[in-house]
This record gives sequence, structure tokens and C-alpha cells, in this order.
Amino acid sequence: MLTTTLLVAYASLITLVNLLLVTGRISNKTASGWMTVLSTGGGIGCAVAGWTSNVYLHAALSAWSAWNWWNSGGGDDTKRRLKSWARRFQGVRRTAPQGA
Repeated sequence: MLTTTLLVAYASLITLVNLLLVTGRISNKTASGWMTVLSTGGGIGCAVAGWTSNVYLHAALSAWSAWNWWNSGGGDDTKRRLKSWARRFQGVRRTAPQGA
């Protein structure tokens, strides 16, 4: 019973995000981010309910939404942070000790 309630709430939130996207109240980047989170939650709900085919569907939708979010500029802060860490990284050459 709880699983059904959660999945109905999930479907309602998906509908709300799509409605906000169609009316132009949120951007594609924001909608993709929310769809990633909601699809992951829906996949977990389907796994708890034992609906394995739906789990695969939600996993694919979550991965596609995450990819769309990342490529539409959603991961810019993360990319910037990783680049700053990479600049600070100094590789150290390690060689085997010479001699016996």
C-alpha cells in the first residue's frame, strides 16, 4: 500500500515538472535535474515493489536525464571544481630504487 502511494506521488511530481517545463516556468536544465532525482526515486520504489522491468526503465530514464542535465550546463560548477583540483595536482615520478 505504501509503495503504491509513493509511486502515485512520483507520477504526480513527474507531471508537475513536465507541466512547468511546457509552460516555460523552468528551464530544460532544471527539468532534467529534477527528472534525474525523480526517476532515481521511482526506480527505488519499483525495486521495493518488485517490478523489475520498471526498474530498468527508470534506470535508463535517470541516466538519460543526468546526461542531458550535465550537457546542458548543469554540471558547470562541478566541472570547474574538478579542473581547479586538476591544476593543483602535481604528479610525482616514482622510479624503482637503483642497485641491489
